[in-house]
This record gives sequence, structure tokens and C-alpha cells, in this order.
Amino acid sequence: YDASLQPTPPPDYGTLHLHYFEDWGVVTYGSAVPAGRNRTFLSFKSGKLGGRAIFDIVHQNKYKDWIKGWRNFNAGHEHPDQNSFTFTPNGVPFITEALYGPKYTSLNNAVMFGPAVSESCFAPWEGQVTEACNSKWLKYKHGQAADCQGQVEAALERQGMVFIRGEGQGAYNPELKIKSFQRNLLLLHPELLLMVDHIQLHSGSPTRSMSAFFHNTDMPFQKTQVDGVHGALITHRNETSKMFWLDDAGGSEMGTVGYRSYPRGYPYNGSNYVNVTMPLRYPTSRVAYIFFGSGVDVQSFSVHGDSETLDIYLSTGDHTYTIYLFTDAVPTKPMAMVLMDQKKVVFERTAGTNEQPLEEVEEYVNVVEDNLQHVKPVFQQLERHILSRVLNTDSFHKTGERLLKSSDKRKTFEKIEKMFSLSKKQGKGKGGKKVSFSDSLPDIFAQIEVREKKERQRTMKRVYEEVPEEANGDSRAFIDYSDLRKGKKVGFVKGRKFKEVRVGATAESDDMFNATSYIRLFLILNIATFFVLLAVLLTRFQRAQSLHTQRCLYCVLLIDGFILLCL
Repeated sequence: YDASLQPTPPPDYGTLHLHYFEDWGVVTYGSAVPAGRNRTFLSFKSGKLGGRAIFDIVHQNKYKDWIKGWRNFNAGHEHPDQNSFTFTPNGVPFITEALYGPKYTSLNNAVMFGPAVSESCFAPWEGQVTEACNSKWLKYKHGQAADCQGQVEAALERQGMVFIRGEGQGAYNPELKIKSFQRNLLLLHPELLLMVDHIQLHSGSPTRSMSAFFHNTDMPFQKTQVDGVHGALITHRNETSKMFWLDDAGGSEMGTVGYRSYPRGYPYNGSNYVNVTMPLRYPTSRVAYIFFGSGVDVQSFSVHGDSETLDIYLSTGDHTYTIYLFTDAVPTKPMAMVLMDQKKVVFERTAGTNEQPLEEVEEYVNVVEDNLQHVKPVFQQLERHILSRVLNTDSFHKTGERLLKSSDKRKTFEKIEKMFSLSKKQGKGKGGKKVSFSDSLPDIFAQIEVREKKERQRTMKRVYEEVPEEANGDSRAFIDYSDLRKGKKVGFVKGRKFKEVRVGATAESDDMFNATSYIRLFLILNIATFFVLLAVLLTRFQRAQSLHTQRCLYCVLLIDGFILLCL
């Protein structure tokens, strides 16, 4: 430790950066930067349930020797928040998370659709399929909830502007017949955010309306209206942040503001919210929202669109913005284009996010076992080193008793002395080799491992006795890894990374099949032998001169008949 060293930030500290966390499906802009002027934070979430790696392992049945579906993972702490976002202009918490509360779609900055087509927590509205009505945990193990997913389609930064696009159709009930739920975020200025929801319906869809929620855990929302365009605002100290909304037909429905209290047992009391409900049309509907801080004066806001493009015009006290948003997947056109005064910013379609498939590691069980064989000696040496230092301290006997107690062994003071007596001699062993003190110490870790293995086996037995139908499911998690490899023939092949890699030759089911085949073959051979001997007895040895020969033949037939009865 050098107290003279002074804390020095990284060279790019204070600069806003765009980060895309591919596995999580999360995009952040401006994180790890102190709040202040022109220091905005923006985040967006649209990803696979449990993360991309876990979701693909479960649904593609990867690592099946270890993984048994969702029972090996716990996504219950997540929220129904696909295609949700937060926005903090200049450090002012405007649109925030509702924090840790019940697993409702309406408690996230997400969208619900109506009318509901299945049992819903808030009929006639239906949220995301992972929404839990009667539990504090997210639904994720079975049915539609197990397949819930969103996707970040674009996360781009160009000339100080940020464009994010996510697809959340996979988070909703297929019976709603939503073809696409696309949410587009365009940060035009550190204090000006444009968001567009694009909803496309299948033919015959029963969905008629959408209901979007926006939260702030600290400050209440107030309604506002300018020239027939409805909105809401919050006041934070001396600054006012506002939001307004319009659909592509020029309509703006009045929103609802309120406060939602959480039940007992949650660490937070509740959240303030704005609820915006808009009608949907077949086949396509769009709703545009603008969010801006006190440093931006929005003077005009209009929306026009056709089947492929949405045109948005924004005028502030400093700039005029014309935004062309291409919602359909037209390869020859970009995803979005912005004209700000005389500057043109293009967000190319080819620069969108592209997921690369993750390959399963070949012979993964054996690779991990090989790694463990390399690591285990290191821990064993560390164990001996620790115990050698313990022996030289005044509290040696107390430490030894505590270690033995943890290994489920009851030893007296004299037995502890005797156990370590060999190491104190520091003499020479057989063959003139010097006995190392560390080598003579007991393998305490091995004793603890044996105790834990016995405990897992007792737990598995108890689960099987109490709930037999679950014994083939969750109780497999208590089976020791090494037990799965017992009874397998093991060979060695050259590995790409390690010198030797163990390879299991046969599975348990193959062993049972081979054993049955051998029994059948042996039975057929015995039957054939029995009839051959019987024929020989009746034809050639019926009048044998030697009584001893007849007795031997009868004994062979008797033994063969006994074997047939056993088989």
C-alpha cells in the first residue's frame, strides 16, 4: 500500500459512451458519469429471458449432461420489462425504473395491449407473458413465459446523436396476433429524446388499443397540454422536464397520472406514473413521444407517415429537426435519417446488431474435468501451506478441532496430537526420501467434500420419498458430478487445448442395451447346445458300452438345463 498515490481517472473519464451488453440485451449511454449539464443518461432493455447465453442453452438443449431446462436457472428476479427504457436529461431523473416491486408490466416503462385474450392480471389489458399475478417471482419455467424474448436490433451513435431500436413482439401472447412491436429511441440532443412505438398487427388480430406506462419513483407527474397535444411534466428543484405524445393520424389522447403503492414486503413504497392509452389500426399504428429538459424549448411537433416511413418535424428555440424513420425492413434504406439545420445524420441499416451463434464446446464434460485436474493440486498445496502455518501458532489445537468438526469427525485432543506427530519429526521416510511436513498433513478439504457428498445424497433421498414425481426433475441437482461418470469406460484422446482430454465411451443406456443383447445371445447358444447334446444322446450314445460316458453326458445336459431355467 502506497499512501502517496493520488486517484487518477481514466483518460476518457467524463466522456459519454454507448455500450451494448449483448447477452443481457441492454444498451446504456452516459453511464458512470457524474450528473451535470450535458451529461445525460439513457438506457434501453430488450433481450432474452435470463440472458442470451442461458436462454439459448435451455432452448437448444445444450450441455444436456448438466442442464435440465429452466430448473437449473432462476430468472424469477427479473421483470416483465422488454422494450423498456429510462431517461435522465442532464442528471435529472425524468423517466426512471419503478424499482423492485410486483412483477407487473404496468410497473415498468413498457406497453400493455387490449382487450386481453387470456387470463390477465389487469383485464381488459394484457401485459407480457412473464407477468405474475399471484407471486412475487416472475413466471419463466413453463408455457409461453419460458419462451419470452426481446431483441435489440440497433444501437448506434453518430455525430453526437444516439439511435436505439428494439423488437418486443416475442414478449406477448401470440393470440394477440401482434406481428411487430418496435420501439425506436433517438437522442437528438442531451436534453431531447424522441421515442416512436411502431405496432404492426396480423390479419384478424383482436388487439384494438395499447397502453404505455412511464414511471418516476421520486417526483409526481402533472398533466399539461399545448395546442391540443397532451403531455405530462415533473418539477425537480428549479428545473421542469416535459413529455408530449402524438400518433401518426395526428391524435393525442389525454393521459392518466397517479401513484401506485406496493404491497407489504417490498423495499420500496411505490411509484408515480403516466399512463398513455392510444387506439390501434390495422395493419400499422405509430405513436411518437418527445421528452425534453428545461434547457430545450420545443415550439412545434408534428407527425406524418405512410406504410414504410414516419416523418417527424420538431422545432426548438435553437434548431429544427426533420426525422425520417424507416420502420419497415427495406434493405436499400437506412433505419433512420435526421436533418438538423444544415447537418445530415444517417443511421445505416447495415450497422445494426448482428447476433453470432454460440457454438457448444466439444467434449465439454471432459474439458472441465481436465481443467479441474489441473486446478486441484494448486488448492491441495494451498491447503497444506495454510495448515503448516496453523500448526506453528498458539491456537493450533483449537483450529484443528474446528476443522475436524466441519468435516463431521469427532476427535479428542490426544488424537489430534497423534495425527500431526509424524510431521513434527521432519525425518526421512522409506527409501531415504525426506518426509515433507506439508505432505503429511490430513486432507481436510477431501473430508469436507465427502461430508457434503453424503449430505447431497441424503437430501436427494428425502426429496424422492416426499415427492416421488419430482425425483426425476429438481432432485437431479443434488447428484454429485463425479457420480455421473462412474461405470463409464474412459479413454484418452488428444485435445486442442490440453495435452490429454478424457472421453466417456458409452452412456448408461448403451450399457444396459449391450447387457441385454449379451444375455439373449447366451440364451440362444444354450438352447442350441441343449438340443445338440440331446440329439447326440438319442442317436449315438443310446447303447453306449460305458456307463461312465452316459453319466457324464447326462450331467452336462442337467447343467445346461439348469442354466436355461436361470436365464
